[in-house]
Amino acid sequence: MVITYQGDNYFKIQSGESVVLIDPTNTRSFKGANVVLNTIKPATIARPEEEGVFWIENQGEYEREGIRVEGWSTSHKDGVTHTAYQFTMEGIEIAVLGHLTNALAPDVIEKLQDKDILIVPGSGAPYIAPGDIAKTIRQIEPGMVIPSLIKAAPKKLFDELNVTPTPEEKITIKKKDVSPGAMEVRYLKGP
Repeated sequence: MVITYQGDNYFKIQSGESVVLIDPTNTRSFKGANVVLNTIKPATIARPEEEGVFWIENQGEYEREGIRVEGWSTSHKDGVTHTAYQFTMEGIEIAVLGHLTNALAPDVIEKLQDKDILIVPGSGAPYIAPGDIAKTIRQIEPGMVIPSLIKAAPKKLFDELNVTPTPEEKITIKKKDVSPGAMEVRYLKGP
């Protein structure tokens, strides 16, 4: 599996022919994608017109081409709905908190516990504060943490977690590379 960060909350996660996009920022990226997850509704771009792209923007349970997705609403304010998702590829469980602005409900934290990879907003305002997201990370205890919604290294989050990760262009990972509960922080540079 290869994970790349395209900026904002836009990630591309690829395993062989399967491609999941998280909050893409341009329609060109839809080519070759199987599943598109939008953590914010209304989405910032239009639904894909390409055939075969499965667009998800609501809470619920979904399955497409062997990719099982579950989503939970985390907030609804001023006509905007925020959704957290979890999905599995290559046996690796990935949770995405998206544009999270407030603490997660206890039932959502329970559902996300012990995931292999947790993608979290890392920059603070207007999203959840670094101290609060660090607390959430400790409650979930993922194998790996990847910050999103960053323009530069999220120093405050790194300080809260007492880490200094090396910037990376992409993450190539297999299930055997993830240590449950390790909370290893990986920092992907954006474009």
